[in-house]
Amino acid sequence: MDRKRAHDLLESVLQCPTAPYHEGAVAEHVISALEGLPVQHVTDRYGNIIVRRPTPGHSAPRIGFMAHMDHPGCEVVEHRAGRVIAAWHGGVHQEYFVGARIRFYAADGEYTGVVEETTIDPDTHRVGTITVACDRTPPVGALGMWDVEPVEFANGVIRARAIDDLAGCGVMLCVLHELGDQPLDVDVWAVFTRAEEVGFLGAIGLARSGRLPTSLPVVSIEMSKSIPGGSQGMGPVVRLGDKSSVFDNGFLLYLRDIAAELKDERENFKYQQILMDGGSCEATPLSAFGFRTAGLAIPLQNYHNMKPTGPSGPWSIEPEEINFSDVLAGIDLCVAMCERFPGLQAVTERHRRKLLDTTSDRIKRLEDDIKK
Repeated sequence: MDRKRAHDLLESVLQCPTAPYHEGAVAEHVISALEGLPVQHVTDRYGNIIVRRPTPGHSAPRIGFMAHMDHPGCEVVEHRAGRVIAAWHGGVHQEYFVGARIRFYAADGEYTGVVEETTIDPDTHRVGTITVACDRTPPVGALGMWDVEPVEFANGVIRARAIDDLAGCGVMLCVLHELGDQPLDVDVWAVFTRAEEVGFLGAIGLARSGRLPTSLPVVSIEMSKSIPGGSQGMGPVVRLGDKSSVFDNGFLLYLRDIAAELKDERENFKYQQILMDGGSCEATPLSAFGFRTAGLAIPLQNYHNMKPTGPSGPWSIEPEEINFSDVLAGIDLCVAMCERFPGLQAVTERHRRKLLDTTSDRIKRLEDDIKK
């Protein structure tokens, strides 16, 4: 995809404030970005946005992509003794909070403050509430995020406060724009979900509702914590599984096939293949509801804004980081998957034929040995 076009689409969505249960700004932006595209979209009862790019005919194969619109953050729940009490949603280690700055967003403007203390939720064993000292008091219900640079593109790196997973949403928008109105023999779906950071709530609600056909194979697009074998600058990752599960073999074969084709066709195209177990993604709950799933990951630094550190600190909140070239290659990979998808049955049959074509003569030797 054109670098400038991808830059603009990604930058605009990364600017949006978001937190679990407070994805409204992202949702509004997504719907606005769909204008002029040959797609249909609907918002379900949970606030997930389901986008479909239909193709004529009832027998066309389908392929889907999913990313979530939230990122760890908070919401004001109480004013107490001149301080703001906010409920924290999402996984960030307790050591990173005290002294970190928070920016709150409300209808009447923005507010900033410093975290003074935290409490731990006994059920989740994560930070449950934070106490924030603010110059001005934000209203109850205001959403809060880390007060770091919203987004910056520099030296081939994207730095932003909420790359996980707003950049995944941006990738899907880029794919839809790149496909444009070209004729395809496949139905393309893109699903923008809510409240992933607090237990895949949007994805689970959607899966159990029946609004998404289980015959739709879905690629979970995530910005995932870099690990050995899944490194920045080496291309997108064909994600074989996550911390909780492994994904569908047939669908992963197709994803890897297309990645290998692009590597053969394009001199600078790179990809990686690994099970990324630094966290879990929406492919896991979808699999539990009968969907065939695969994962596509972009390696991420400063996961959930936590700058890596030693066992004794210092604990520093920073923007998350991804490599822009990895993102561009991921977009191209998703576009090619849409353009070349024959359906999973055809993929399975193709691999079965390949196995038989390369082994039939030698298998016959086994039979001949027994007849002697």
